[in-house]
This record gives sequence, structure tokens and C-alpha cells, in this order.
Amino acid sequence: MEVLSLHLRIAFRSSTPTVILLFALVSAIIGAASRVASGQQTNPVDRKVTNPMTDTPNVNPLTNDQPVRQRPSRSQDPLAGSDSLSVDSATQAVTGPENARVFVYEGNVDARIGTFRLQADKVTVYEATNQVIADGNVVFDQGDQQRITGSRAEWNYRTKTGFFLDSTGFSNQTQDGTRVYFTADRVERVSLDTIVATNVQITACDEEVPKWSFHAHRARIKTGDRVSVYSPKLRVKGVPIFYLPYASVSLKQRDRSSGFLTPTFGGSGAKGFRISNSYYQTLGRSADITFRNDIYSKRGIGLGADLRTRANSRSFLNLGFYLVKDRVLGHKIDADHPDQGGSSFYAEGVHYFPNGFIAAADVNVTSNLAFRQVFSDNVQQVISPEERSQVFVNKDHNDFSFNFLARSQVTSLPNSRISIRELPSLSIEKRGSPLDFFKKLPLYFSFEAVADGVSRSETVEDLISFRRDAGGDPIVTPSIVQRLDFHPRLQLPLYFSGVSVTATAGGRVTFYSNSIDPTNRAILSRNITRGYGEFELDIRPPALAKDYHRRDGSFFFRHLIEPYITYRRIKGVNNFDRIIRFDYADALADTNEVEFGIANRFFTRRSTENVSSAAKKAARTNEKASLESQPYEALTITLRGKYFFDRYFGGALVPGQRNQFYPINTFSGFSYGGVPRAFSPLNIEARYRPRRSVFVDVRTDIDTRGGGLRALSTTFGINRPLVQAFQSFYYTRAIELVPGLKQFADARGKEPGTLRGSQWSPSFFLGNREEGLFGGASFFFDFQTRPGKGHTSLISSTVTMGYSWDCCAVTVQNYTFNVGVRQENRLVFGFRLNGIGSFGTEQIGQRFR
Repeated sequence: MEVLSLHLRIAFRSSTPTVILLFALVSAIIGAASRVASGQQTNPVDRKVTNPMTDTPNVNPLTNDQPVRQRPSRSQDPLAGSDSLSVDSATQAVTGPENARVFVYEGNVDARIGTFRLQADKVTVYEATNQVIADGNVVFDQGDQQRITGSRAEWNYRTKTGFFLDSTGFSNQTQDGTRVYFTADRVERVSLDTIVATNVQITACDEEVPKWSFHAHRARIKTGDRVSVYSPKLRVKGVPIFYLPYASVSLKQRDRSSGFLTPTFGGSGAKGFRISNSYYQTLGRSADITFRNDIYSKRGIGLGADLRTRANSRSFLNLGFYLVKDRVLGHKIDADHPDQGGSSFYAEGVHYFPNGFIAAADVNVTSNLAFRQVFSDNVQQVISPEERSQVFVNKDHNDFSFNFLARSQVTSLPNSRISIRELPSLSIEKRGSPLDFFKKLPLYFSFEAVADGVSRSETVEDLISFRRDAGGDPIVTPSIVQRLDFHPRLQLPLYFSGVSVTATAGGRVTFYSNSIDPTNRAILSRNITRGYGEFELDIRPPALAKDYHRRDGSFFFRHLIEPYITYRRIKGVNNFDRIIRFDYADALADTNEVEFGIANRFFTRRSTENVSSAAKKAARTNEKASLESQPYEALTITLRGKYFFDRYFGGALVPGQRNQFYPINTFSGFSYGGVPRAFSPLNIEARYRPRRSVFVDVRTDIDTRGGGLRALSTTFGINRPLVQAFQSFYYTRAIELVPGLKQFADARGKEPGTLRGSQWSPSFFLGNREEGLFGGASFFFDFQTRPGKGHTSLISSTVTMGYSWDCCAVTVQNYTFNVGVRQENRLVFGFRLNGIGSFGTEQIGQRFR
């Protein structure tokens, strides 16, 4: 974890053109200054060194130290030894008595001891004190970890300490691979791995006037550890931007250190100015926790924490909370300024136990919908009416699977809040395995047995309107309703003459400790047992295939037709209206139906990833065996439909109202159970993927009773190196019933359960975030709820523009929210400093925000 994680957010009630103008102005200033200084610039270390020695500093300090070339012997070093100072120079002079001699070396002096190397125009060595004084173009290297240059240096070659004047240098790479350069009036080496710089400038840019730099009176650099800067000022092209009391930059490949994170700033018109503070604490090698505090100038105070743990390479657990005390600041609570504070908790994790057990958790709990809408920055959390949490434990043994499940779901509707819990739930599943006593018959047996406690609670705001819409009172069950379920099955797969036939037969018995009165939705203490038998016959005829060729005889594509037909019968659910609905297992009715469909698949040849364009052409023209190519499904079109012999599903379907149960809730994503019908809508699915980077999906339902198009959804995506785009769109119609079904129409005169809706979510991104100009935008439109006449159809948007240089990047983002109680416009200005961190990025791990 990096202690320095800097953020700067600026929020205005401004329009997107203002954002673009501000971004263009900042980029133009930095870009213009960059072009002035960009002519063949070298890094700060090279600019300070003019020593002509070919194997020394006139090389890029980003590369490893160059090997020393053998030179003609000029002056032998009298101090040479296994761990002694070895000096090579053009000339030398010796004065003084034995053991107190003074050696003066001049002309491309190269002194070495161990991994240390000192180069200068002139070097004076004092034997008695182990001191070295270097003058003129001084360069000091510690392997490839550190380089210091200067005009003068004093160094003790035994203790490896000393100081350098008018210095420049670099330390080893930061976590993102960036070298950190520094320029200082004085650099003092106080230990083997630590230097202290005075009046220092620190940067990662190779320019005379760097794009960004930190200026400080004092900095401490520990090789392989970190750079600590005291009272630094950030400058952009020499212009001061802001001040920090302390900053720390890690030089470790992996670093986790406790400390305060840099405060972040931001805001919006509704919540006012926001300042956020964080403290990060390590908890050993495999865990850490971050504490957070937010102050909203117009609302209140937020507190939160995020805990992360890693038990092993595959197991993890992340959990945290966030709460807001609203209306502490700004307007007090009144009719126009309600208290929308609340709390949220999340947990996610997976753990693999040594004994084969697997545990998984995905928990999200929010105290109220208004809190989620106002204080969440994720549009999906803002608009989603559902909130789900579940904990799952599994153990597999041979053909059996043992499972424990705890699950809850809260659905917030305009006039009600439905809470469903499944706790605890124990189940045993046996996967299909052949029965040994049928030697020549491939008969497979499987079953599922479940014992769980379930509950359902409906909370309403307007009881009268709820009774009118639901036909009874809200459902409130006991805290635990016992549900025992046993579901055995036999399966017989057969294959002959190219035809695949699979027959499945089974039975199911489910016990409930409570039931519901269908006349007024009252919960009864009377238990109820549901039992039914089922049979399914799936027939897959042989697939039909034809190859198509170009005029020159080369292969073009293959068309494959795969038809299927499935007969399904469920009989015995004669108490459907007395069963409390908890989940899909309870919404099941009698049926007698035939499902039919046909899949059209179009295959081309695609080369594998590692073959050349020449090999692709050869494979396409059949010039050689296409070992490098393989079939590629470029287009798939599937048509499906159902015919119902029992249009009322054993009395479960109530004409004139929305009905959702198995099997009419599995065929299409949109409701069609408002009226009795023999034929289901015709479902058409098409997927076109000409190459890996492009795809188009289309799904639609066509009414078979003259209603035309019922629903349509499309998705499109392209992912290229400099272009990424994605869009999703869906459209549904409120179906006008034909005259023969008018008696089943709802109050609108439409088919019950069908609604008109239209939503569109496009997004695109252009450029490379690591180089040059980049930008993109994402939008979410709701054309039905707010069709653009007096009210905007735009629910949310994010517009991004940025530019990346060699050592930094600048980004501007504009966010808008316009949904429910949330109307907000926010501008974020961010920039990245290579080797330092990102300003303006989202905080680490804050799931809710």
C-alpha cells in the first residue's frame, strides 16, 4: 500500500463546455512549455556531467552501469587490495610519510571499492583518515541503485559516508518503474543506504525545467526503501501549485506502510464542499485497514473503514462500512431538507479450506434507499431497486455436493419495500450417475434435498393504494417458515442414426409450515404440501451443414442448421394460489407444452493468434494445410417458440393481471403471461462477431397474435488499441390486445404486465492513456420516464479528457446525476505524476462511494 496517494477534486456547477475550456487551457500551458524545452533534452544527471570518460557518466543513468574497459597501464595504485580503494587516472602524485600519505589523482579519475565507484576530474586521497576529496564533474555510483553527481565531494571510503555539493542524482526505480531524479545544493550520505538532501528538487521528468517537481528544504532518500520529503511544494513548469507538510514516495517493489493518506477535496451543489481524510494501518503481512472521514459543508459528517485480508494466494476477505450523520451542517431538518443520512455495510470474499470446503460471501446492506441514492457515486447503485446479500459454503465429495446458504434480498418499489430472507438453508445434491443394476441401459439418477427457513415481509407507505393494486394486505410471515423439499430425477440419454433423444422423469415434494389465504393474502399457520410429477423429452435431429465457396473455389463459410424440439409435462400442482412466494422454487405451475427452435450457425476460418498475415492468406486460399486455422463462429441466429396445450397452467394463470411463474418466466426476459395463449411470442436471438474485437447482439420478441414487436434489446462493442466503444439499448411496448382478447385488458386497455420503456447507455473512449491525447464519454438515458419534453432524458453522464506526457498526465472529468432525489454536477481535475502517484483518483476500497 502506498502511503502517498494524492487527490485533488474541484467541483463547480458548470457545463461541459466549461470543463473542456479549462482542460484545454491547462494542457496548452503545459504542452507549450514542453515543446520549448523538448529539443534533445537529457536527464538531469547527464546534464551535470561533462567528464569525457567513455564508460562513465555520459551514458543514460536509466540503464545499468557500463562495464569498465581495459586501459593501458598509466599509474599503478599503491592502495590496491581485495577490499581496498582502487584508483585509475591519467596522472598521480604522492606526498607525506608512510601510513599518512596524500595521493593526488588528476585526469579522468576512476576510483572503485566494492560496488561503489567515484569519478571526477581530480581526486585527493588522505590515507590516514580514509578521506577522499573529489573536485570537478564528480559522479558517485552505488551499483545501479543510486547515482549522485556534483561539483565537489568529500567521502570516507571506509564508512561510505560523505557529502556532495551542487548535486544531481537518481535513486532506484519506484513501484511503477520510474527513476526519481533529484537536484540539491548539498547531498550528504549519512549511512550505507541513506542520503539527506538540502534545498532539493525531486522529479521524474528529463527536462531542464521539469513538467512537475517537488521543492523542499530537506529530503531523506533511503536506497531500496523510500523518499521522504519534508514541507514540499508541488510545482508545474516551475509554477507553485500547492503545499504539503510531508510526502513519502516508495522505492520498494512492494510496499505497505502505515500512515495518513493525503486529504482529498471535492464537492457538489447539493452536498457542498467535501474534504476527506484517511489513515492506513497495516495488520501484519496479510491484512490492512483504512479509516475514513468525510465532511460535507452543506450536509454533515461521514465515517467509514475498509478491511482487507489475504489468507492465502486464492482466499481473500474485504469488508467495510460507511455512515453519514446528515443535517449536522448547512440546513436543518425540515420539509424541504429531509434527513437522508444512513449507513451501509459490505463484505466480499472467498476462502478455500484445506479439507475441501469453500466459503464465499457477497454482502451489501444499506439502511435506506434515499441514503444510497444521495451518497453513492455509482449510478447502478443509485438506480437499482434491489439489494442482495448471500453467504455460501460448499463441500463436494464424489457425486455429492453439500451446501449451506444464507441469503437476503430487499426490493424497493414506489409504494412498498419487500424483504425476503433464506436463513438457514441446507441442501444435498447428487449429480447424475448411472445405475449399476441397469447394465445395458444408460439410466442416470440424481436428486436434490433442501431444508431451509424462509421469511417474507412487505412494508408499505400507502396501505389503501397497495390493497387496490395487490388485492390484499401486505405479506408478513413468521421469522422462519419451514420449507422441506425433495426432488429426485431419472435421465435416459439415447443416440441412434444421428438423432439424440433424452428422456427425463422425476417427482417433487415440498412441505411448508405456513400457507397464504388467496382471498386477502393473510398468512395462515396451516401447513401445506405441494407434490407433482414431471416428464421431459428432448429430441435433437441431425444437424444440416453446407459449405459455401468463393468464385475462385476458396472456402467462404459454412452454414449449420440445428433444430430441436422438447416436450415438457408437469402435473400435480393443485394448490398454487396457497403457496407463499419466496423464490423461484415456489413460483412453479402445471404445464403441458412443446418448445421448438432452430439455430443457424455460420462458421468461417480464423487463424490462431500467433500466425502471420501470410499464413492467414495461405490458409484462406487452401495453398497449404490449415493447421494454423480453426472454425470460428462469426454469426448465430436462433429462433424459439412454445406451444401450450394448457393455456391456464392448471389454474395458476389469472387472466387480466401480470403472471410470472415457471415455465413462462424462463423463455424470455420480458413478461407475456397477462393473457391465456396457445403460442408464446417468437423469440429471436442473433450474435455477430466478425472478429474478437467487435460484437453485435440483438434479442427480440415478436407477438404471434398480431401484436407485432413486443421487446427489443441490442448491445454493441468494439475494442481496438485506440478505440473502445460500447452501447446497450432496450425497448418494450405496452401491447394492444386483439379484439378476441380485449376482455383481458388492464385499466389502460393494454395487455397486463406489458409496459412501454426505452433506455440507452452508450460509451466510447479514444486514445491511449499512457501517451498523447485521450478522452471519452459514457451516458445513460431513460426516454420513457422522462422523454425529453421539458425534462431531460439524461440520467447520468461522465465525460473524460486527458493528455499524457513522458512523466505525467492531466485529466478532467465531468460527472452528472439526475435521478430520484439526486441532481448533481461535479467536476474532477486529476493528474498523474510518474513515480509519485495519482491526484484525483477514487479512494482505495470504498465500495459504497
